[in-house]
Amino acid sequence: MKSIVRFLSIAVIATVAFSACNKDNTKYNGQEDPAKSNIGYLALGGMEASVLEDTENVNTETRAGGVDINTFDVTITNTSDEVVKSFKYGARPTDAIELEAGVYTIAMSSTAMAGAAWETPVYGAEREVIITRKQTTEVNDIVCKLRNIKVSVAYAADIKAQLDPEYTTMTVALADSSLEYALEEERAGYFAPVAEENTLQLTFKCRYVDSDKDIIMTNEITGVKAAQWRKINVVVQHAADGSANIGIVCDTWTYDETVEFDTTAYLFEEVLVDDTDLPVINFEGHDLNQPFELTDDMFDADGNFTKNINIDITAKSAIQSIVIKTSSDNDEFLAAYDDIMPLEVDICDGSVSNTFLKLMGYPTDAKGATSTRIKFGAQTDMLTSYEGTHSYEITVTDINGGKTTTTLSVKYGQNVAPSIVWVGYDIDKRQTYAAGMTCDLIVKAPLTIADFNVKIISLTLNADQLASVGLSNQFSLVTDTHYFEKLGGLGFPTGDAVYGQSEVNLSISNFLSVLAMLGPGEHDFEMSVTDMDGNTTTKTVMFRFN
Repeated sequence: MKSIVRFLSIAVIATVAFSACNKDNTKYNGQEDPAKSNIGYLALGGMEASVLEDTENVNTETRAGGVDINTFDVTITNTSDEVVKSFKYGARPTDAIELEAGVYTIAMSSTAMAGAAWETPVYGAEREVIITRKQTTEVNDIVCKLRNIKVSVAYAADIKAQLDPEYTTMTVALADSSLEYALEEERAGYFAPVAEENTLQLTFKCRYVDSDKDIIMTNEITGVKAAQWRKINVVVQHAADGSANIGIVCDTWTYDETVEFDTTAYLFEEVLVDDTDLPVINFEGHDLNQPFELTDDMFDADGNFTKNINIDITAKSAIQSIVIKTSSDNDEFLAAYDDIMPLEVDICDGSVSNTFLKLMGYPTDAKGATSTRIKFGAQTDMLTSYEGTHSYEITVTDINGGKTTTTLSVKYGQNVAPSIVWVGYDIDKRQTYAAGMTCDLIVKAPLTIADFNVKIISLTLNADQLASVGLSNQFSLVTDTHYFEKLGGLGFPTGDAVYGQSEVNLSISNFLSVLAMLGPGEHDFEMSVTDMDGNTTTKTVMFRFN
């Protein structure tokens, strides 16, 4: 079994755990500044922040009458809660920030939060990032949500008409802060949470029109969290016999007397819910019904993963749980994964440490959020250590019980099609020739190459011209032995240098100077690689000469 140590990267964990010590025992040969040996980089230039202002998503532009995200304060703190950087979001650095390797928290906030105040929503967000020595960590998006608790009070028209506005109030208190809502109060109050789950103390005082008796009712609402809107409604329940007590819906309410009148008044509270749409799980640019094929060409020369395997989750109601059930046709992969966390786990229940969640690319702040992202790209070291198909069944449940399940499958090694990469260029786009341009190709086939065919498509470099120099506009680097000598002179590998190989490097740079002499035009090289299992990949290198 391959060691799980490779995936965890002891060097990274040690750097994170002991970064405060400012020690680096690595020996250098004089080419590197020792003072920067433990430095990584945080890139915020491409960060796009947005605000979930109640139910409206406000982008980074200033909206009239709303919040201006550019004025938000951004702070970066280390594990000792020391602020290492601070700036306004609108003035965030465009260059990467140098930081010592370790764990940092990026926090955004619209303003300081008061204990309780009218119409003072506070928006913000926090995200932990791991800075690795000599690597750049990018933060591309962050969503600011309501950080305090919104509370409003409303009355049904029929009960409101019976209450004396001079003697009717609803007092809402949280810890040492409180607001008194008059009968005609239409503003929302905002309360600073003191814990993850808070308790609102309610005191309702009222007097009926043409009465001199005060009625006092009290209650407490538990389990109140930041970003919730608690809407308290006073309504009328008509009694069949024309008289009843002042009653309540919550059993914890109390009242002090019986009043004879023609209706029953009672209080209830509810959390405002926008709708009951189910959560959405998406992998942009990829059909989740098909496996994602992980190939070696998705890594740069330093072994860094250059693509993404990002699963985006959005929900209309707050996320309650995200259960990930991992399976594979490779038992060694399952054993390696199980060394880190259970094969079936709810990443929202707090049973797995945040350090391991981050290492696996799992969010640590998904519970209670309405959007989050799982970055399976963080697991590519382990995924490429074990050939096979590895699957993650993802089940997202919101606070209303809405549930969505989908499965991400990642395939590596077995039956993975060949890949063709043009070094330094996007092979899927036509490139305009410039002096000194190169065309170096890397071809990889996990199941080894059975055949490699090249087709030259050009109006000016046609079959007759190629035949005059002993070549054809179509040839196989494996079977067309009569072209091998000419192709070898042009830099093409042939025969056994291609057949049965899992990786082949070839260059057609020598062709480019010849093509440049032909004048303006477009010249394409269609390349098809077939592996021993019959899987074929075709890519076309496309040139434009002006």
